[in-house]
Amino acid sequence: MADVILNVIISIMAGIASSYLFLMHFLNRKRVKIEISSHISKVSFEGQTNYFFKFINKTNAEIFDIRIEPTFYRQVGGVGGMNIQGKDIELKDNFISYIPCKKKSDTNSLHAMRVRTTEDIELNWSDASSYIRLTVIAKHSLSGFTDIFVRDFYSKDVITTKKFKSGDDLDVA
Repeated sequence: MADVILNVIISIMAGIASSYLFLMHFLNRKRVKIEISSHISKVSFEGQTNYFFKFINKTNAEIFDIRIEPTFYRQVGGVGGMNIQGKDIELKDNFISYIPCKKKSDTNSLHAMRVRTTEDIELNWSDASSYIRLTVIAKHSLSGFTDIFVRDFYSKDVITTKKFKSGDDLDVA
């Protein structure tokens, strides 16, 4: 009788362990993957200067509820040390409801997104301690997991008058 109970307990524990390992492997593959360009493209568009940021959905599924938050950070003096002060950069579109995954049949590269601001970034970039942090927050369509992706731009040298290349390429030409 003790052998039967021991075998049942071992079977239950093995089932739980294998289910846990399968789910962890399966769910880890159902996470958002986004790549953000290391460039900011300065382009004259609609009669005004625009600054473009580019990111690509590298996930094998659609993503949704995408929020894009660029923020200026600069050091300010505080009592006994330095602190960081943030100021939001207003985008023309800071929320995208849906981005598809990459498909061979997609000739428009809908998985690659560009967002823009008309704020004069170069004027607001006051000193060497200032930097821009671009944060992209998105949900995976199958698992519902939310992930956060961040790219910091530490120098004005990342601003270029070249345009972003099309598709998966995050470079400028």
